[in-house]
Amino acid sequence: MPLPHPAAALPLRAALPSLLLLAGLFYANFVSRVILAPLLGLLEHEFGIGHASAGGLFLFVAGGMSLSMVCSGFVAGRLGHRRTVLLSTALLGTFLIGAGLSRSFFELRALLLATGLAGGLYFPSAVATITTLLEPRHWGRGLAIHEMAPNLAFVTVPLLATALAGVLPWRGVFLVFGGLALGLGALFQAFGRGGDARGTAPRAQALREVILHPAFAVLAALFSLAIAASFGPYSMLPLYLTTERGMAPETANTLLTASRLAGPFMALATGFVVDRIGARRTAALSLASSGLLTLLLGPLSGPWLAAAAVLQPTLAVCFFAAGLTAMSQAYDQRVRNVAVSLVVPLAILLGSGATPAFLGWFGDRGAFGTGFVVLGACILGGVPLLRLLRFSPREA
Repeated sequence: MPLPHPAAALPLRAALPSLLLLAGLFYANFVSRVILAPLLGLLEHEFGIGHASAGGLFLFVAGGMSLSMVCSGFVAGRLGHRRTVLLSTALLGTFLIGAGLSRSFFELRALLLATGLAGGLYFPSAVATITTLLEPRHWGRGLAIHEMAPNLAFVTVPLLATALAGVLPWRGVFLVFGGLALGLGALFQAFGRGGDARGTAPRAQALREVILHPAFAVLAALFSLAIAASFGPYSMLPLYLTTERGMAPETANTLLTASRLAGPFMALATGFVVDRIGARRTAALSLASSGLLTLLLGPLSGPWLAAAAVLQPTLAVCFFAAGLTAMSQAYDQRVRNVAVSLVVPLAILLGSGATPAFLGWFGDRGAFGTGFVVLGACILGGVPLLRLLRFSPREA
């Protein structure tokens, strides 16, 4: 059965300016999730906390994001997708600035929770905007352009944070990125298109339709593993390399940046791969390769460890355009934003919230490497789950 063709759908070229503006907002949104990674050593020193407590900061961001994402349909149903995206970005920038002004560990955690609550409103409305703005045959490429943003954040945030931390206290880094979010939001308000439709609030009927769908549990598990593959090593790799492998902090952050250099290009290329070989095969290749390399971060050392650290995230990012395409194919347009607002929060909570704390627990026991081995084995275990999903007819 052919996919529905939204009345306002545009070809890729006509929609590109709005897609790029949305990618800019996604960059600002994703900064709130990754800004902690290059600053954890400074935070541990200032507040006198261990690896598990430092990794637990990611849980506050992810917890707030997951909660608000589940409820985002109510906001999008009242304000529409465009205004929801703008509200999310404005609040996120404000709370990042607030985190930079915090004076205690308690205040920092509270403001990181608030930042997550603000950021969680963005993603379901952004995906709904993209899939209605574009013709269905260009969904893979449109979502891949959007997915360039987090990969660009992975590359630039460590460099910018390290450079800024050389002239500013760590709080100043938060202030700069909070201001960036507010500025990008103003640009989208002035020049962005799309998102005029209202979302579907997660009422009982829509929730039942999404949760009882055979794909729901599988998609939640796969997205959790994919986010864990992409975010887990990134969040704790600097601490692992400096505390257990004796690497200088500057060298560790440089390696962290190098590990993400190819990410934006891989994210863009993935859209073409999805449209060519299908979402199932693309997702399987991503999970298998990134899971194996995550596992190898534990036993390898020297140049081999550096090579695995660089290649692992490059392959992990390939899942998301495929996964979002699979979700868009599984759910009707009426409830697609509800599906995103349920599947992705669970995945963020586990993948980017619990995973750093999980790795930090091993790190406090001097066994960071074992944590990476266990995580890699779990990611590899997600490959067989892809057989449980129904894809478009040409992939059946």
